[in-house]
Amino acid sequence: MRYMAIFSILFTTFIYGCLGSQKSATQTIEPETATAETNTSQGIASLELSTTKETYSAQEAIPLELTVQNGKFDLLVPISTVTSLRAFKQLTVTDSNGDVIKAKKTMPLGNTLKTLYKDGKTVRCIKGLEMKAETSQKTSLDDLQTYYQLGAGTYTVKLTLELEVYKEFMQDQHPEIIELEREIMKYQNSTNPQFTPEVKKTAIEYTQGQIDIIKEKYKDELQDIYLPLKSRRGKATLESNVISITID
Repeated sequence: MRYMAIFSILFTTFIYGCLGSQKSATQTIEPETATAETNTSQGIASLELSTTKETYSAQEAIPLELTVQNGKFDLLVPISTVTSLRAFKQLTVTDSNGDVIKAKKTMPLGNTLKTLYKDGKTVRCIKGLEMKAETSQKTSLDDLQTYYQLGAGTYTVKLTLELEVYKEFMQDQHPEIIELEREIMKYQNSTNPQFTPEVKKTAIEYTQGQIDIIKEKYKDELQDIYLPLKSRRGKATLESNVISITID
């Protein structure tokens, strides 16, 4: 990077050959989860499952809509849990005999991990959403029959949602910031005796200054938030209402 060129020349004699190669953090760090579990969902949030009508023909799409209504607290949750098809992962479809219909196709998980950096250290995260108190999120499934083979008859549909809740979040980071944070981590881990504490401190301060410049430059573009996996507070098991669907 252009802004590092001059500085790199100044410090080459100190760091050349001592830092070695380093694997990507996404290859070397396993995801962590908190052990605490929320035993009750009471007051956390509620679910409402709905469809456009009660009776459909065999050839019609059967759309579902899920509304997640937050309670009286602001919540940090994985975004895919409440805004994507992942929310429908635990549907229960039951026929008129009380038999549960097995899904013919798995719902996409739709959430990926991302490694960010803080204070020169890697932080494994999942993309998140801040749900404000008393607000709701809606997500939809275009056609229930894409995932369930349903013949003529009457069915009941219910949804269970495992809502993970987190304590902390981090702003998304520009690729240049991630690269510079890796440089800081290399400086911190250097064992070269010629790379003195004073030189190391100057290198880290200079690099952090470049990070601050990039943050300011791209602050309007980097609006996504990510939830550190270590900050998971627990989870609440939520159940929706039961709806009835008839297929002619």
